[in-house]
Amino acid sequence: MHEAERRDTVRRIARAGDPDRTLASLFAPRDARDDLVALYAFNVELARIAEHVSEPDLGAIRLQWWREAIDHAGEGITTGHPVADAFGAAIRRHRLSRERIAALIDARIFDITTKTMTDWPALESYLHDTAGTVFMLAAQSLGATSHALQPISSAAGMAYGLAGLMRAIPVHAVQGRVYLPADALKRRGTSPERVRARKADDGLLALLAELRAEAREALDKAQQDIALLDERSRAAFLPLRLVDPYLAALEKKGRDPLRKVADINPLYRLWRLAVGSGRRPKQGGS
Repeated sequence: MHEAERRDTVRRIARAGDPDRTLASLFAPRDARDDLVALYAFNVELARIAEHVSEPDLGAIRLQWWREAIDHAGEGITTGHPVADAFGAAIRRHRLSRERIAALIDARIFDITTKTMTDWPALESYLHDTAGTVFMLAAQSLGATSHALQPISSAAGMAYGLAGLMRAIPVHAVQGRVYLPADALKRRGTSPERVRARKADDGLLALLAELRAEAREALDKAQQDIALLDERSRAAFLPLRLVDPYLAALEKKGRDPLRKVADINPLYRLWRLAVGSGRRPKQGGS
């Protein structure tokens, strides 16, 4: 596969599976865009495994394939998979944390096996290793070396991840996956079984309001610390600009959280990212 073809393939995978982060990458420094897209495409490939396998063992085999492929690609060995090879090049270029990449892969075991989040600590750990790790690797791709990167990425992952999981509840429910903590559902008088059956009740609505508050608290913390980073590193956290609009969409009255995915206007999404990057869209005219 030629380089241009590989680049197009990787971008197409990222855009189809993660349009928000891929759109945000357009506002990052030009020399880092391909590496960010490779990271996002890699994350998409991991997330898709649970959607494409019918047995946990098959999912485990695919995760192991990715572990080995990324190990090889990170050493400069061509795998033939456009995403693995593109992300491997990014790993070498920026010396991305192999430990965090391994954690990102391992976290996806939940998607294919457990399928029910037991409690809040389990959810925190999952979001730290998934969304939080993606933010950390994106920041490293932009040259960030701050010792504070870990807590910033963790808070960002909590805010972005909670918003994403709440938006995806209808999709996950159909697939039999429940990322809302089972103990919290029980405390509110409902259950994972009711979520899977797509039966919204007052307990579920109360828990979702609680999680939106957690997301906003994490977002505030992340934004305060991100402001201390250099301008180039801050570009890794541009997707956070979409958290507030998504939370607003999630809390609209009359919306069934188990039947409809909350979304925002595409033009408004573009505007939020553009303003956050400091590149304000032109007003009127061309």
